[in-house]
This record gives sequence, C-alpha cells and structure tokens, in this order.
Amino acid sequence: MQPLRLGFIGLGYITVNAHLPALAPLAKSGQVVFTAFCDAQEDTARSQAAEYGVNGVYTDHRAMFEQEALDAVYLCIPPTLHTDQLTLAAERKLAVFVEKPQTLDLAQAVACTTALDRAGVVSQVGFMSRYYPSAVAVRRRLSERTPRHALVQLLYGGRPVRYWTSRYELCGGTFVENTIHMVDLLRYFLGDIAAVSAFYVPRTEPDGEHGWNLPHVYNVNYRFVSGATANVTTSRVLTQAGGSRRQVTLVSDDSLIEWESNKASENGELVWQDEAPANPFALQAQEFVAAAQAGDRGRPRSPYAESLNSLAAVLGANASAEQGGKLIQLADLVAGKR
Repeated sequence: MQPLRLGFIGLGYITVNAHLPALAPLAKSGQVVFTAFCDAQEDTARSQAAEYGVNGVYTDHRAMFEQEALDAVYLCIPPTLHTDQLTLAAERKLAVFVEKPQTLDLAQAVACTTALDRAGVVSQVGFMSRYYPSAVAVRRRLSERTPRHALVQLLYGGRPVRYWTSRYELCGGTFVENTIHMVDLLRYFLGDIAAVSAFYVPRTEPDGEHGWNLPHVYNVNYRFVSGATANVTTSRVLTQAGGSRRQVTLVSDDSLIEWESNKASENGELVWQDEAPANPFALQAQEFVAAAQAGDRGRPRSPYAESLNSLAAVLGANASAEQGGKLIQLADLVAGKR
C-alpha cells in the first residue's frame, strides 16, 4: 500500500506536542509521508519542517493545496480561524482530520458536513478520548446495562497555556475548548444529546496579562435521546491551588461505574486497568491513517458529521447560559433556531 501523503495546516501547540509525535512512528515505518506544512507564522512552519524533513513550507493553505499532491490533511487551527480550509480539502478528495472545537459557528459546521458528504471522503474530529482502551471497556459494559445518569467534574488548576484559549470570544470558553472532550466521551457512552440547559458564573473583570475573561464556573445539564441525563461541571477557580480533578461517573440500574483514562471500576471493584499507559493520540492517528488509506468512512470513531452533536452540545450550553438557563433543543440549534 502506498504511503499516505500528509499535509498540516496549523503547527501550534497541539500539533507539535501531540499529533506529530503520534504520527512519527507511522512516518518511520513508511505508512505516511509528511509532505507539506502550513502555518501563518513562517518561522514556525520552517522549524517544524526541518524537524520532520518536510520540503513543502507554506503560509497560505490555498497555495499548499494548489502546489502539493496530498492524500490527507490535518487541520489544527483555532476555531475562529476556520474559513475554507476544509471545503477546499473536500473538493480535492482529501481525507480530513480536524482538531476540536471544529468551529464556533454551527452553520459553518453544517456546511462542512455537507461538503464532506458530497465528496465522500474520510473525516475525523480529534476526540481522542474515544481511543482510550478504558473508554472502550466502559462502553462495552454499558451496552449490557440501562444507563440513567452521568456526572462529570472537571476542576482545572492553573491558567490557559495559549492566548486564544484565555479569551471567551476566541475559544468559546473552557467548556467549548476543552470540556467538549468529556461531552463527546459521554456521547460515546450514552448516545446523542437532545437538549441542554446551563448556568455559568461569569468573570466580571478581565484577569492577567492577556485579559483572561473565561467564566469561573460552567454548570451544564443534558438530556440524551435515550432519556438519560447528565450533569457536567467545569471550573477555572483553582488558578493558584496546584491541583485539579477529572472525574466521570456513570449511573445505571444497580451499577456505579467510575471512569479514568487508565482504569475503570464498577461498584467499587476494579474492572479495567491498562497494563501500560495508553497514548490515545497515537491510537487515533493509526485509525485515521488506516481509514484514509482504505477509503473507509465508517472506521473513525468520530467522523465529522457524527461529531456535529458534540459541537452543538457545547455551543448549546453557551447559548443556554446566555439566555438565563433556557432549555435548548439541539436539533433547533443546528437548524439555526435559538
């Protein structure tokens, strides 16, 4: 099988620290070839190109598409910088990997879904939590239960590490930019979300040198299509505490499952533990490359169209909070109604 000729748009934090290291073994084994790197900062693109032996360096994604022969592209840019990158890739029949959050504009996401469906290409959104072996084990166990409720607590310590993740208008807030991973994981466990209601504790004054303006707390309630419910709480008040909490609890009839990235327990008994630390980015990369090479749109666990519900769920939380906790039907939101 021919190696997958891969291009990157966006050579920032997540690309350098997660995606390129995950793909590097596949490049070494000849399954992929890093063909072209594109970033708004030419120095950034050139430095990473030198690191990975890439000849094609660009600051304009349109020029990259015109001049390079590619099979697939990774889009790893902040959500507000998405313009025509995905639709141009789809027009060229390229497999597309998109980092989350895909966009802050649901109408744009719907249009991208249409473009990908029309092109018939493989797509994947970067919800790597679905690739933890512990998540697969919990999903299998839940298929034999009757889930009723879920609880998620994400109590973040420290401050955002990138400027755009510190600004509500650029990232959609922590719930959109980061908690979307846990919302998507709940969907992996419990199915699609139908409705949302949310209350936030706003930050009344910008904080820090970058004018950090994210809410202090996000408290979000979901109703799933199945009838199950969930509460997801995220906080950003432990800035100096040096600690954090990340807990996912799933309640079924006579069953209390607690999920962590490397293990899971049910009713206090350990039911899954990884023998070695799992790298979900590596597992995700392997699946995307295999799907792109085979042209198998059903292989990725988070294709773009299916992932639209996760994006609507977090943007719907923002919409609800902005309207005093109003119950938002996600189907209405996707259809352009609020």
